[in-house]
Amino acid sequence: MIDLARVTPATFQPLVGSDFTVDLAKQRVALRLSEVVDDGIAHGLHQFSLFFHGPADHVLPASIHTFGHDALGVIEIFVVPVVGSTAERIVYQACFSVRAPAGPLQAPR
Repeated sequence: MIDLARVTPATFQPLVGSDFTVDLAKQRVALRLSEVVDDGIAHGLHQFSLFFHGPADHVLPASIHTFGHDALGVIEIFVVPVVGSTAERIVYQACFSVRAPAGPLQAPR
């Protein structure tokens, strides 16, 4: 299982456009990583978001879900459906705030 305290936008950037799987009670749902948004470092925390696109016929509840990816492995992520969903897809967002490495503070982008 991936340690959430060690992830950065660079962990996910190479995976944009690829599918993650989420196992639910009776089915497996594929979510495509569509975007990684890096909000920079502020107050010692590196903040960033992941946006996923999923099928419109199945909405995941706002909750922690276990995501699997061939290159990354298994990671538990809290996702919520967000604005931008359409009849063709549901958009999900996962927000991260992880301790930034020691060094000069950077302003948020």
